[in-house]
Amino acid sequence: MKKSESAQKRVNRTICLANWTLVFPVLLYLFFLLVAYQINNFQVTIRIGDAVIPYISLGGIVSQFQMLIFILMVVFYRKRGLISLLALCTIQGILLIIPIITGKVYTSIAGIAILISSTAVSILIYLYLEKLDCNQNTIVKYAFTDTLTGLPNRRAFNDYLNQLISDYNDEEDKFALVMIDLDDFKNINDSVGHDSGDEILSEVVRRWKIVQGENDFIARIGGDEFTIIMKNYSSEEELQQRIRKYSTAISSRFTVNINYFYISASFGVALYPEDSKDSSEIFRYADVAMYHSKNNNNVNISMYNRSMTDTIENNVTLEQKIRTAIEENNLYFVLQPQYNTKTKKIRGFEALARMKDEFGNYISPSSFIPVAEKTGLIISIDNWVIRSSMIFFKKILEITKENLMLSVNISVLHLLNKGFLDEIQQMLDETGFPPSQLEIEITESVFISSMTKAIETLNDLKEIGVCIALDDFGTGYSSLSYLSKLPIDLLKIDKSFIDELLLSESGRNYVAAIISIGHIMNFSVISEGVESQKQLDILASLGSDYMQGYLWGKPMLPKDVVKLLGISA
Repeated sequence: MKKSESAQKRVNRTICLANWTLVFPVLLYLFFLLVAYQINNFQVTIRIGDAVIPYISLGGIVSQFQMLIFILMVVFYRKRGLISLLALCTIQGILLIIPIITGKVYTSIAGIAILISSTAVSILIYLYLEKLDCNQNTIVKYAFTDTLTGLPNRRAFNDYLNQLISDYNDEEDKFALVMIDLDDFKNINDSVGHDSGDEILSEVVRRWKIVQGENDFIARIGGDEFTIIMKNYSSEEELQQRIRKYSTAISSRFTVNINYFYISASFGVALYPEDSKDSSEIFRYADVAMYHSKNNNNVNISMYNRSMTDTIENNVTLEQKIRTAIEENNLYFVLQPQYNTKTKKIRGFEALARMKDEFGNYISPSSFIPVAEKTGLIISIDNWVIRSSMIFFKKILEITKENLMLSVNISVLHLLNKGFLDEIQQMLDETGFPPSQLEIEITESVFISSMTKAIETLNDLKEIGVCIALDDFGTGYSSLSYLSKLPIDLLKIDKSFIDELLLSESGRNYVAAIISIGHIMNFSVISEGVESQKQLDILASLGSDYMQGYLWGKPMLPKDVVKLLGISA
């Protein structure tokens, strides 16, 4: 905060002159005081043509000049000027009173009255200016300070950044600009409201202030975005250690009312002057590095390099392609079959989103899904896939009369959205799809964002008859304590563990443990990514209830599902 005060001081007071210049109005006042004494003592008159200006009028004119000097002293020197004029008033007052006391001469009474009125006017002006400064300070505070957290705001940050760049002389003046974005914070606002979100932001800042270094300037840019300007670091390693303190500070649980949350942040770093000497450019580079962190789950601190700019530009292009695909209906879905491990009977199908660009070129889900999640477009994609697959699969169920399951993936952002339950219920009503044959797949990351809200939403889904599957189990926030609280029906073992089955005994033991845990908790277990008969044999021996993978079925178009089931639709 102290580092933003220099910017505030430039605008928070009216102009004040240097102390040494106060001697000039004081001398000028003493000069007019001497002139007034001479006029009154010698009763000086001035003749202009036939007009005569008597000494009393001349004394009044001089008194007006003296009052003007008082006002100027208060305006341009404030408290120092007020003290000086009070001293001058005291001197002049004594000089005016002495004749009354000693000589019983009362001609100076008018001068005393003028002196008192001049002093009163000067004091009133001083008090008004102080009040004006107080109000202006309040305005400046709001102009340079974030009202929620008390941190410097974007304007204060820009002023400080430009000042650092202006003052740069040598290597000792280098600094790092760190951009910070709280991961998936929108989910918190959407799930528990902005008031609770504001409480968490305030707590984040409180924790950061505890670890804030003497050479760190923290500012809130807006929403859940912050910046830190760090000076006096000896190496990039030391710089990253300092940044990790801020990451660690928010790693422990946040509790708001009855809800608790786990928060992480993505950090992007650009160095001045190594990366850029331009304020807007270095800010953009730090922002690019931050988004690089957000797009890489295993990295939360990224140092800027030129290749990151290309990645961001590609993501912007891809985002536009996603929007076009949604608007022009270039989305489609495929269905991957799930089988009973022992009988090879089809359990159901998982619906997966696919997309083409405006030229009909296929875009990999590994490319467009992360971008869609970051931009919020995943909600539109989720809804399209769910609705479209429901419509198709409803026909399959009517023809086969089989108890087949339709599994659909739901993003964390979508699940925690306030309108999610209403959307699912509306689609069930519109399509007539049986809720008991719809399976919502979620990932463990949802519980990192908001355990309480996630469990509440899952319970609501169970109440309307929808089944719940926990996807990619073991890759994220795996914990028996939270697993026992979840209203789920199915555990899905991630492909990465299935790949380890044939490579090591520990890999086999890990999968065996997951299957055992699932059965102890009365969950069914499905293994995904099964690609070889040896993997399948091991999974069957370990007790995996179902399998999904290229060995028995790749993702296929709806028309191929019809062929697989041997029906006509």
